[in-house]
Amino acid sequence: MSNVYAVIMAGGYGTRLWPLSRQSRPKPLLPLVDESRSMFQISVERLYPLFTPDRILVVAGEEMMPLFKSQVSDLPAENFIIEPMGRNTAPAVGLGAVHIRQRDPEAIMTILTADHYISDVATFRHALSVAFRVAERGEIVTLGIAPTFAGTGFGYIERGAHRKTIEGIPVYHLQRFVEKPDQATADKFVASGDYSWNSGMFIWPIRRVMAEFERHAPDLLTSLEQIAAAIGKPDYQEQLDNIWPQMRNISVDYALMEHIHEDINVIPVEMGWSDIGNFKTLYDILSAQDDNHVISGHEPIVVDSKRLLIFSQRLVAAVGIEDMVIIDTNDVLLVCPRDRAQDVKMLVETLKRNEQNEYL
Repeated sequence: MSNVYAVIMAGGYGTRLWPLSRQSRPKPLLPLVDESRSMFQISVERLYPLFTPDRILVVAGEEMMPLFKSQVSDLPAENFIIEPMGRNTAPAVGLGAVHIRQRDPEAIMTILTADHYISDVATFRHALSVAFRVAERGEIVTLGIAPTFAGTGFGYIERGAHRKTIEGIPVYHLQRFVEKPDQATADKFVASGDYSWNSGMFIWPIRRVMAEFERHAPDLLTSLEQIAAAIGKPDYQEQLDNIWPQMRNISVDYALMEHIHEDINVIPVEMGWSDIGNFKTLYDILSAQDDNHVISGHEPIVVDSKRLLIFSQRLVAAVGIEDMVIIDTNDVLLVCPRDRAQDVKMLVETLKRNEQNEYL
């Protein structure tokens, strides 16, 4: 299709991957699953068969843009859209939308993130191509991830009636979005077979995007239209800097998606997706299971130890330990059991409270 655009939101920090992920080098810029490519580079490259480089836009903070540009030289400079500060995903989606509308008011917009892992890229591309065909009719589509366990760290999507099957891909009415549940609720969701994880990937016509902002978040739309009026003009940056801080800090799920009930669809897919939310997830992706270690950087000396995740540029020596994470950077050493990987975020919060910003 000639009128499809992708917007990659690249504003994430990844606090549970600290100290690898820092404010100066957040998760999308890290070579986590491929030592030769960052998560951002992988995210862009898997789009190329469906999108030409001029149809891929990146929304991120100004301080990170030089790094993103240096990692992906194929994208035109004007496709790097600066958000002056983090205001969550709803304003970021809207900013991408008005820039695409300026180029093609009839475009179809695909919302993606810069730091997700997908092992089955062929299935991902196939599902997107089907989603484009549904979105051509003015409808909204999201890709729902077939859950592999009853996780409480994900939002869920309940699917309703089967609507159609296109090229072997079933499309369902999206019944509702559900915020991150407790464990008992997550168990019920997965057991029912009617729920998917919310991937945050949305495919919809630009006209529909703007209509939903008008319907459910008119305050955001007003600000977005003021920004849109300045696109391509000398005072664009000044207008953006003045308007952006006043916009609500709210996710696209809360601002729009949870309120939409008509012509909204979910395509459940199994494509080896992960948001790599913590070091346990990273180990699961990289390990070959059994008792293998996952090593990045300097080769360690390991005695009577099993299933270690080690990232270090100097020698690490380990004796008699199992299921541990060891992350050694030039200024921080992190050691924790892999089943406590979620709690790394608590360390970041402690650093913030103690104003030890040099480590963030």
